Amino acid sequence: MESEKLEAFVDAVLAIILTVIVLELPQPETINLVGFWALKANFLAYVTSFIVVLSNWYFFHIIFEIVQKIDGKIIAMTGLVIFIMSLLPYFTVLISNNFTNLNAQLCYCGFFIVIELSYDILFWMITKIEHNKELKKILNLKRTAMHLIFYIIGIALGYLIMPEIIVLFVFITVLTWFIHIYISIKDIDME
Repeated sequence: MESEKLEAFVDAVLAIILTVIVLELPQPETINLVGFWALKANFLAYVTSFIVVLSNWYFFHIIFEIVQKIDGKIIAMTGLVIFIMSLLPYFTVLISNNFTNLNAQLCYCGFFIVIELSYDILFWMITKIEHNKELKKILNLKRTAMHLIFYIIGIALGYLIMPEIIVLFVFITVLTWFIHIYISIKDIDME
């Protein structure tokens, strides 16, 4: 099966996810620097979510450029990944409204762990079908293990010191995830 329709579906869902997240951003009580600063937790959650959506869009764009044919398993797993991603607005609002709550922070972090693991499973499935050395360079289980360790450190520090530390570790991990994808794909583009 050709991948264009699946790519169009993924693009549409990711665009809707970003739209919903933006619409959920609250307006400041006063239109000045103090009013916007009061919403810093909301904007941090939004930026983190935006980076995840951008990373995923970029990932799918490059993958579908390389992978020409897909099978039913890839479609099903992509559907599952997109389903998980569709929960991003919910968890973004959850953390925005409960920024100092440990349970909200744990849910937020757990959600990002599920996203990363689901992408790794999808990507592993793609590399099994498409025997391409370039694609295998992107799948980096050492990176995933490093991210899991980083999430665990964030959870431990959040539990011991203050819950807000967890979201900072999530943000940094998501940022490194994007950088890894960008560098891996940039290397492929140069070859």
